[in-house]
Amino acid sequence: MNLRRLVLCCGLAAMLAGCGNHRLVLRVDVLSFLSPAQAGQTFGPLPPSPFPVTSVLVNDLDVNLLEGLSGAAVVQSVTITTRATFTDLTGSGADTLRVYLSDENTDPLTTPAALVLPVTLSPGVSDTVTATLGDDPRVADLFTKKRMRMSITTTLRPPASGPALTGSRRLLALDAVAIARRKDF
Repeated sequence: MNLRRLVLCCGLAAMLAGCGNHRLVLRVDVLSFLSPAQAGQTFGPLPPSPFPVTSVLVNDLDVNLLEGLSGAAVVQSVTITTRATFTDLTGSGADTLRVYLSDENTDPLTTPAALVLPVTLSPGVSDTVTATLGDDPRVADLFTKKRMRMSITTTLRPPASGPALTGSRRLLALDAVAIARRKDF
């Protein structure tokens, strides 16, 4: 049994036993399930252009959730937080990181982004940016399912003129916290 499944099973057992306020607080470090190539990338050189460049960093990741959680619990809230560092070596521009979530039968990229992390890029500057999504009923509903899907994209907008844009981005955190209560309370 892997560590993730052990933690999830222990959390469900505690909830069903009626510990605490009859709530299950599930913290998932989603970043730990991504490969190093998905978590950090270099980009450029992107010459001046009016056209943005979109790349898929995580392509339709299948996320297995607690089996049967919807039968035993009501998800009260879900908070998703992402933090990333963007380093601009040359040129200027902007980048937007987007996290998409969907049910198991829907391509995540066909849904609205659940989380958007924009940043302005300036030469020689590193910037750490954080975005948090909280209390989105669509996302909370996904956590009642047995499975969901996730994709992450980035859209770079190079400079209109001047030096080409080069740099890097690294995800520092991608965390989900789901709070559920027993259905009979």
